[in-house]
Amino acid sequence: MIKSLKDIPRIGEKTSRRFIERFGSEKIAMDAILNGDIAGIGEIEGITEKSAISIVLEALSANEGFSVGDFLKTGEAYGIYERILDMVCDCAHTDYARNKMRLYFPYPSNKKDKIIRQQEKIAWAIGIAGKLEEKELASSLSRIKPIKTNYSIPVIRDRIIIVSTPQEFEAAKNFPVSVQLVTDAREGVDVSKGYSHVFLSSAFAGFDFPEDIDIDLIDIKRIETWQVAPEKELSLFVKNLESINSAISVFNIIRLHNADFYSRITDEDVKRLSLGLSKISPVSGLRSGIDSEIDRCQSIYDRLNEVISGEEKKANHEFGTLIEKSSVTIKGFDLLTAMDGSVNRLFEKEIKEKYDTVTANATREISEMLKLNPVEFQLANNFFGDEISHPIKVDSRRVEGLKNHLLRAISSRKLLLLKDSARELSGLKETATDIVRGVLDFDVDYAIGCFARKFALSLPGIQNKTGIGFEGGTNLFLESPVPINYTVGLCGFNSGMSRLKDARVVLLSGVNSGGKTSTIELLAQVIILSHMGFPVPAKKCEIGLVDEFFYFGKSKGTMDAGAFESTIRDFSAVANKNKKIVLADEMESITEPGASAKIISGILEELLDNNGLGVFVSHLAESILKNTDYEIRIDGIEAKGLDENLNLIVDRNPRYNYLARSTPELIVERLARKYTDNGFYSRLLKKFK
Repeated sequence: MIKSLKDIPRIGEKTSRRFIERFGSEKIAMDAILNGDIAGIGEIEGITEKSAISIVLEALSANEGFSVGDFLKTGEAYGIYERILDMVCDCAHTDYARNKMRLYFPYPSNKKDKIIRQQEKIAWAIGIAGKLEEKELASSLSRIKPIKTNYSIPVIRDRIIIVSTPQEFEAAKNFPVSVQLVTDAREGVDVSKGYSHVFLSSAFAGFDFPEDIDIDLIDIKRIETWQVAPEKELSLFVKNLESINSAISVFNIIRLHNADFYSRITDEDVKRLSLGLSKISPVSGLRSGIDSEIDRCQSIYDRLNEVISGEEKKANHEFGTLIEKSSVTIKGFDLLTAMDGSVNRLFEKEIKEKYDTVTANATREISEMLKLNPVEFQLANNFFGDEISHPIKVDSRRVEGLKNHLLRAISSRKLLLLKDSARELSGLKETATDIVRGVLDFDVDYAIGCFARKFALSLPGIQNKTGIGFEGGTNLFLESPVPINYTVGLCGFNSGMSRLKDARVVLLSGVNSGGKTSTIELLAQVIILSHMGFPVPAKKCEIGLVDEFFYFGKSKGTMDAGAFESTIRDFSAVANKNKKIVLADEMESITEPGASAKIISGILEELLDNNGLGVFVSHLAESILKNTDYEIRIDGIEAKGLDENLNLIVDRNPRYNYLARSTPELIVERLARKYTDNGFYSRLLKKFK
């Protein structure tokens, strides 16, 4: 039982500190590890997803005093386990579920209660997988990732908190806005001019500040994050928006079929969360289209340069046309004025009237096109200077004045809406986190349910007897497996057997390519999945739990002395009193046939003497029996001939108490019938008759 982080392999002093920094305390960090929080652990500096899985597995092993290697005793057994997990992971819809799946492993017989509980959990998952439409869920599930909480936001430069005392400064400095300590209100007025929004200490109440600056009088010591920096309060929702929204969609679907799913979360909280999220955006923090005034100001800002450019061209054309068509009629008094040498003033008056008309029209057009309000119109009314200029151009500084006004209006309105959203959502962080975590954990179970439905798996019956049996078993590693029935040891499926029905150790004989390897692979799949508490690839199944599982694959050619010695040492591991299952595929090639038969018979005897269950595939069944006095059942997979396409006709179901030949004559017959012009095959075939 682990009592501290440093009790876990791979975690030293430095890594322990990082865990505590990430999770807040050692207890929370240990809970995260033992609950398999791969995503949270993976956020720690220097820890990859792969190492996070290793840390969790080692912690679980240390906590329970058992590891996956204690049950899966050979590399080949572990390889089959990994292939099965890969297939289950293919049915998962989230990276979280695929990672979490790596934390499932087979348990020994003394963990029977844990295996039964897992079966009960998966029975629910299989049931819910049958009710839900996977295509409907897959798209939403695939967009969900664990909530990330360690987001920081940059300091908001256009916002300031003006405080009056060092104590207020200490209270305000942790907010992501500018903070300034001032000694009197006049200094505060000067400071505030550089910001669009000012949060002012209530100590300065009653002083006049510029009208174009938004001022909020606040009690600095009671200020909350959502009041001054709602962006920070909303950052969890903004950065995880897609995950939370997708999780809510899945959550609501699950609730339709299982009203008790995460019952601590109320439907009302889910509705409030959905409504709050509908107002925010992952890009700007606030979704466009939810406030007509912001949209209006933003539209003006975006179109202003284009509209002004168009009106400048139009005004210049109109002004030029008026000048070309104009003539000056000089009245008597004006004539005297002209004689007095003031001709320029006379012409300037005529041109000024036309200039004013053209610029007034342009200003009115700009206002109408952009739908400016009275305040904005007053700012636009100064776009064209009083002095005549040609070509006519707007004053860029005054355009910037309108733009700044619009930006301040947008910023002020956005801040108000962001504060409303932050106030609404600040109390729903735990709800959002719980929904995402609940749906991610659901996908772990749902993946197993989908896996079970995809391959027509069923939960096995756990029995106290030493044996394994199934009906309609199908090898998961084959594309189109033929269902088979098989049983070894004490089991309810062996009642129809004539003799040695309770045999715990069996030799499996038969034709090449007939399915012997496939049969023991299927047995391995059933054994591993059963001990994980998972469903197995069979219509019906019973199994007695064991403590160790050995799988030895087909050896490749005669071994040299070193490899032979190593193989014998591997098999020596079965010589203990632990309950075990051993599967071995054609061991005879480890040395010459006579010696192989003796070695295999010795291993089988050891299994029988030491509470073992085993199936050995061999072509040396008769020789093995001659080398032992123990009663060992021989089962066979038999080929009955060739079909019209010259393929072997094989009954894939092992036949009990039957020595099946490898029937090499059928292979030769196939060659003779296929290549009739080659007399060699015909002559060879006669040797078998």
